[in-house]
Amino acid sequence: MGGARQPGPPPVLADLSFQIQPGESVAMVGATGSGKSTMVSLLCGLVQPTAGRVLLGGVDVSDLGPDGAAGVVAPVLQETFLVADTVRATLTLGHDISAEEIDAALETVAADGFVEALSDGLDTVVGERGATLSGGQRQRLAIARALLRRPRVLVLDDSTSAVDPTIEAGILRNLRVAPGTRRTASDPGVPTLLVIAHRLATIRMADRVLFLDGGRIAASGSHEELLDVPAYAALARAYEEAGQ
Repeated sequence: MGGARQPGPPPVLADLSFQIQPGESVAMVGATGSGKSTMVSLLCGLVQPTAGRVLLGGVDVSDLGPDGAAGVVAPVLQETFLVADTVRATLTLGHDISAEEIDAALETVAADGFVEALSDGLDTVVGERGATLSGGQRQRLAIARALLRRPRVLVLDDSTSAVDPTIEAGILRNLRVAPGTRRTASDPGVPTLLVIAHRLATIRMADRVLFLDGGRIAASGSHEELLDVPAYAALARAYEEAGQ
């Protein structure tokens, strides 16, 4: 006699539905294990949903595949990877990118000053995984590299955690106009911005906050509006205490 079928693990994300408008800035907030990283992986086409669909500009990510999604979405993760080469090579990854575009991207992420101060500027060799740079400098270069891909969607997954809060605020303001992604004079190419955030200052700057709880979007609105949600308010207090 066969035994009863054992139930599988519950899905990481369930009954999750949301829409982000082109050019909108959204902060996704949730406790550890709420599904934020899984959401990023789905958006980037790295994993496929077991049910439902993820659409980018009306196109199913499953139809794009990881390579196709990479042409639309540029994720920047907390642990940045820099090639053991020059700053220029790290930014361009071998693509033909003009000096003006590189300068604009570096200015957007407040990296132009420290890059200029390096011994050979853009031609300075940064060493294996960028070991000769600080964590905040590596993160800023990783964001600049993502901007140079001219993405329609820029995902920052805790990728400014090592950046000074004041500099981070300036970067986020710059990304709202994103000169490093300009395509033509009539198309400024401002990307949709999804930020996985743990700093209240970052969260407050977003047009909208998505509160992810138990694999679901538990609430959506401004930071101030979501403070009426007890679970979100408790998480916000924890972030504030951690920042202090």
